[in-house]
Amino acid sequence: MKCHRILPVRLRRPCRAGWAAGLWLAFLPSARAVTNHFFRSTQTTNLVATNLGSDTIETGGYLFTLGRDKLFTGGHGLSNPIGRPFRIQWPDGLEAQTITTGPEAGVGARLILTRGDGQPFDIRRFTFRLLGNTGGAGAMLEVMPLLNGEDALPDPVMYPATGFYGQTFTSVTPELHGHDTCQFKLSVDFALGSLTAVDPSPPPPTITINPAGPGLVTISWPPAAGTNWRLQKRLNLTSGRWADSPTGWTNPVVVPATSAATFYRLFKP
Repeated sequence: MKCHRILPVRLRRPCRAGWAAGLWLAFLPSARAVTNHFFRSTQTTNLVATNLGSDTIETGGYLFTLGRDKLFTGGHGLSNPIGRPFRIQWPDGLEAQTITTGPEAGVGARLILTRGDGQPFDIRRFTFRLLGNTGGAGAMLEVMPLLNGEDALPDPVMYPATGFYGQTFTSVTPELHGHDTCQFKLSVDFALGSLTAVDPSPPPPTITINPAGPGLVTISWPPAAGTNWRLQKRLNLTSGRWADSPTGWTNPVVVPATSAATFYRLFKP
């Protein structure tokens, strides 16, 4: 839930007699970021884009672009592209394949993660599974974060990936913070099997108060903030239960400017 809590800014009567001395308003945001845990059976996926060497899957407002070996012919001397089948299916994971044929051959297996709205996000942790052998090769999974189309770091962040087919690796990733794109790359096929991503906390709406006639004021906030904000009130700033204002979701709202102090907040379930 998200709410805007009130700092005391007391409205007095210097301008109009209709402004009572007891209405206290001003809003302190306490919005919390949203944490997303991917690869759950209750989540749905949609194929939103496909091209010669990749597919893009959407789920939970995030886009996963995965390398696909679609021009694979099945072996030496064969010329009809059949593509390679997937070994890992949602919700067990999303598979990124190395490209063996065509103009992108030899670039390794790649996965690109973005938000559908292009906003920055954090990756808190992820787990991936090897779909090839890297034992003895000193393999590392490369992750390059980007911001506004530019590399956010001088070099990719490296995560251990030396092992054998089916082995899994989990990394906690505080360094993957505040970027709008993360590019994963490995020399062999792999599948992302767990991911915790955190959405940004959008700035709270700005509240404005204007006189609306004798004994009344208008409380409003920008329409662009959306329609899910509910006005609540109570008579004490630090104690008591917040009650829904009879105006509920309405924006703007007209409320009495009473002689007793009344505190208002915006609340988003």
